[in-house]
Amino acid sequence: MTTIKKHINLANILLFFLILSTSSIRAEVYISLAPALVEIDTDNASTRPSLVDLRIGYEYHAHQLELAIMSSISDDNLNQLTVDVPSVNSIFYRYSPHENEQIKMHFILGASQIDVDSTYPNIADTTDTFNGVSFGIGFEEAFKSIPQLKLKLDLLRLYNGDSLDVNLLSIGVRYVF
Repeated sequence: MTTIKKHINLANILLFFLILSTSSIRAEVYISLAPALVEIDTDNASTRPSLVDLRIGYEYHAHQLELAIMSSISDDNLNQLTVDVPSVNSIFYRYSPHENEQIKMHFILGASQIDVDSTYPNIADTTDTFNGVSFGIGFEEAFKSIPQLKLKLDLLRLYNGDSLDVNLLSIGVRYVF
């Protein structure tokens, strides 16, 4: 996907969030920040680069809609092969069936675009982009002293391919405005 198409898609998503926030639906706006570990599994090996996971979203009762933008913190090496994930862009729908529990559980469904850079000595660098359906589970608990601040954990399958799977473990905080 070209850079122009990426910006148009991002603009459409942000426009959707703007329309949602100005409609008669009273959704709560939130932002979350977390370090994340990406596991890229192939038939032969796996690597684990790390990312910073930034999300903005809206919550209405048991439903959440969020835009996730992730960027590389560090790459990973395996037998001289360096693997990095410079960016992950996702949109997620989250549903919490037990809204009033102390620890909330969320079922997560969405779509992700993952860019993977590979570098090996004496071979040209490659960048691959993987698009696919994402799914997973999340947990969160509000701090008793600051109920708008929540500790969260997400376990996601960002991409599921024939010989490649991309998983994400994200542990961080979410603040509801």
